[in-house]
Amino acid sequence: MPDVAPTPRNLFSFSRLKTFHQCPLRYRYRYLKGLREAFRSIESYLGTVVHDVLQWLYEERDRRSAPPLDVVLDEFARKWRVSWTDDVAVVRLAETSDDAFRIGREMLERFHGDTFQKDRSVTVALEQRFSERLSPQIVFTGFADRVGRTEDGLLFVVDYKTSKSEGDPSDFSEGLQAPLYAACAINHHDEAEALAGYHYLRLGTTRWQKISRVRSRELLGRFLTLAEEAMEATEFPSRPGVLCAWCGFNHVCPEAQVPEGLCGGLRRARDRS
Repeated sequence: MPDVAPTPRNLFSFSRLKTFHQCPLRYRYRYLKGLREAFRSIESYLGTVVHDVLQWLYEERDRRSAPPLDVVLDEFARKWRVSWTDDVAVVRLAETSDDAFRIGREMLERFHGDTFQKDRSVTVALEQRFSERLSPQIVFTGFADRVGRTEDGLLFVVDYKTSKSEGDPSDFSEGLQAPLYAACAINHHDEAEALAGYHYLRLGTTRWQKISRVRSRELLGRFLTLAEEAMEATEFPSRPGVLCAWCGFNHVCPEAQVPEGLCGGLRRARDRS
């Protein structure tokens, strides 16, 4: 069978597959019907801005010199301000956008002092896009936060996490994402092995695992199996639960379960509809 050109139908990212696992109906709305979610959560916005600042930080280091902390925090404040849009929603009614901004500052302060200033690794690429054809019908795609080499020359891929705690090693938490990027990096850079890591910005910790060529083939094969399940699906039931509060389709889903204390997104969606 000849290779099918990449389209929104057969181009699979980790986040797309995770969405299918969490709620097939949300997957259908977003990826098959191409609908736009009515809001994005403050947690998602915080993660985007912090990632943008970390990218800028390493770009600045590579261009000239490492920015001091006060400059980093000024850049965070600037990006937070200019990137803000009306669709950002604070889901938890007991919290505010100022709370998220403060958390972002704390994460960057911790990263700058505990990690960045001690980092002697070499940057290979920032936000590197990988595209790997897994079958004639399915292509894996994804963006790695940072690809680099250790002082000993070992290739690594690190994914920055702004979550409150470390994830578990299941497929749809942290068992696949960074390891998949490392698998692609091994092929892209023709290496025998690479490190896949998660850096938890709230905790200031990093968890690494070594990915061999054999393991990289296993990971890509596992992703293909899961993507084929999504590709072949004909029914897309909703899976109501706590995550409904963060779903930008909760205002149109007949089975959404949104507690009163977590209805900030739902209110924003209704205001915009």
